[in-house]
Amino acid sequence: MISRRSAVLAAITIVFIFAICHNSDLIPRIPSCSGSSPSIPLGDAKPQVAIPKTESPQTDATVKDSASSPLPPHVLNYFDQAFSLDEPAEYDFRALQQQCERTKWAEDDVYLQCGGMAAGLTSIMSQVKVCLKMAVDAGTGIVLPSMPLRDSTNLKEFNFFNDDAYMTYDRWFDAGHLIKQFGRACPRMKIVHPDQLDSSVSVKNRWNIDIGSAPGYQQFQSYFWSGRPFKSFFEEHYARLKQLAFLSPEKDDSKKGITVITIVSNFLLFRITDDPTGQDLKVWNDLSHLLRFTEPTRQIVNQLLSHISRPFYGVHFRVESDTIWSSLDNQLSVDLDALDRAWAKYGTAGAQKPLVYLACGDQEQIEKFVSAANARGWEVTHKWLLAQSNGDTLKMINDLPFDFQGAVDMGFMIKSLFFLGITGSAFSSTIGNARDVTGRYRGSSFSVDDDGNARTHLFNDLDATHYACCL
Repeated sequence: MISRRSAVLAAITIVFIFAICHNSDLIPRIPSCSGSSPSIPLGDAKPQVAIPKTESPQTDATVKDSASSPLPPHVLNYFDQAFSLDEPAEYDFRALQQQCERTKWAEDDVYLQCGGMAAGLTSIMSQVKVCLKMAVDAGTGIVLPSMPLRDSTNLKEFNFFNDDAYMTYDRWFDAGHLIKQFGRACPRMKIVHPDQLDSSVSVKNRWNIDIGSAPGYQQFQSYFWSGRPFKSFFEEHYARLKQLAFLSPEKDDSKKGITVITIVSNFLLFRITDDPTGQDLKVWNDLSHLLRFTEPTRQIVNQLLSHISRPFYGVHFRVESDTIWSSLDNQLSVDLDALDRAWAKYGTAGAQKPLVYLACGDQEQIEKFVSAANARGWEVTHKWLLAQSNGDTLKMINDLPFDFQGAVDMGFMIKSLFFLGITGSAFSSTIGNARDVTGRYRGSSFSVDDDGNARTHLFNDLDATHYACCL
């Protein structure tokens, strides 16, 4: 039986080949997005403010939330940066700031334009972080990337070759947040929207660097680490490209503008846990806090959370149509047993059980879980049930594509008192990482002596062994 990870990586291989061909001008260039997007006023969005070298600050609102919540501060901080409806509290991007201060920034006006990103929401998030890390490591600017949104009905259709499915970063995430926080933590980082290229921003050179040319590199095997830095690879290839351009009989010295380097932002590219100093991991976790969801998603999450008046456990019930590694019956059985086990270990005798919030994109399968859970004494809710009394919110949910609906569920999983997921899911693994104070899922809260109040259990489906390293 083909594992889900193998299937996903095989599918992403197609987009990798596509991206290489695309970057080599062997096929028509993908438009920057479907439809037009407004340019971002980058200069106004990047205040040159130094970050205080103190512990992560919290606003009064965050402190109040901490006092009333059993969740540890790092979980609340992450939720605030990614999901808060209002402006998030000032977060200390200390590791990112330190990295940017140490980086030798390119003297040329050079930007990375990352491609090859595809799959589901959290896989896209991981690949965006790879792109950001490449730029920070190399000391270049960034062209905000474009990613295809997969089909909401056929979840195995990643829309690699569907030009209309490609959407720029600002339609996936909050670009203003990214720009503002980079302006604070990394003021030398320059960011442009792809719609600005050749309009308000002149482009002199469009070059390509092939990650696959790195010695010993294998597709989807983590490669760069502190002992084999991306910066060395980039500088070697960039110097070669400049030399070729200098020797080219077609060079035009009168042309002015930036240099755009297209590069594939490969899945699982960095071996971030192999840095013995731990700095790579800290930077990687800071990059997670740069990815803030768009306002409609945040509105839905906060609206639905207001309908929950008691603590809740979160369960990722991964039984949608593209599930090929763990059956509904198996997940149902182990999830319900684990809910009972979590309550027995962490609950209070005689108290009311927590509510169960079910993260699932298939309403028919949800009802099967609800019925079985009720028979075990668990009350279950989900996004559609919470929104049923508010037609506007329900319409907002139904109007979202499948992966954006998943972002709504992700907000609840982050906030849950205890989280149950599955290792073969990038969604579950990403949440497990976010809930652990180290930024890495260290193992089940049922077996780890001190889980740092992460309260997480991921069922081992013998799949995605690299996820713990690199998401």
